[in-house]
Formats: sequence, C-alpha cells, structure tokens
Amino acid sequence: MKKKGVIVIAVVIVLAAAIFILMKKSNKSPEPAANTAATTQIASNTNQTQNTEQQAPDAENAAETTITYSNDGFSPSELTVNSGTTVTIKNESDRVLQLVSDPHPQHTGNPELNVGTISPGKTTTFTVTTTGSHGYHNHPNNSDTGTLIVR
Repeated sequence: MKKKGVIVIAVVIVLAAAIFILMKKSNKSPEPAANTAATTQIASNTNQTQNTEQQAPDAENAAETTITYSNDGFSPSELTVNSGTTVTIKNESDRVLQLVSDPHPQHTGNPELNVGTISPGKTTTFTVTTTGSHGYHNHPNNSDTGTLIVR
C-alpha cells in the first residue's frame, strides 16, 4: 500500500511540473484578447526613440526593424526579415491597434504576431523566429493588413 502512495505522489509531482512548464511557455505568447500593458511600452527615452527612427535601410539584414501603424494602415505593408529580428510596432494612429496574425478571427497563423493591444502613441516590441510568410492585421479593423516574411 505504501508503494502505491509513493507512486501517486510522484505522478502528481511530474504533472505539476509539466503544467508549470506549459504555463510558463504560454506566457511568452499572450492571447490577443489579453491586456498586454506589460509588453506595451512608450518610447520615452532618447536612446529608444533614436533606435526606432534610425533603422537600417536594408530591413532584411537588420537585427531590428519598425512597422508603423497610422490611420492609413501598416507601413511597410510587406517586410522581409531574418529569423531572430526584433520588430517594433509603433501605433501612430488615433485608434487602438490590436496586432494579430491571420487568419481572422482565429489568429492561428503565427502566434508570435499576436502581440495584443497597442494604444495610440505607444509601441511594443517582439522577436520573430518562425520562418515563412505570415499575414497579420488589426483585429478591430481587419481590412488593415500586412505581411511579414521571415527567412
């Protein structure tokens, strides 16, 4: 009987560890409906502002690049980068941007692009590692679209 109790306790510990690891991984890719205030940041210091404004002219070779969202949509609307590139999304529009991957409304194309809500005047940054061509859009206005090609 004692042997069964030890086995049950061991199984519970292994399951708890597995759940903990899975939850920790899921926190790296927030769901689009989640509040992403923790990952949304204001480009308030001079160095951060300079880094986003002085991006390399050849985005394919840059370790960092910026996509700007305005009232006219995303610019550039198509961008090719290398895997591992840090992408900054700047919301220069007068409305909330909820950046999510295609297809609408499932947002399952590339969870790395599901960065959530970005208020007007704010920015957020994420790193892309999944290669391929990935469509994205603004969830509240899904006609505003873009494509990120990751090599």
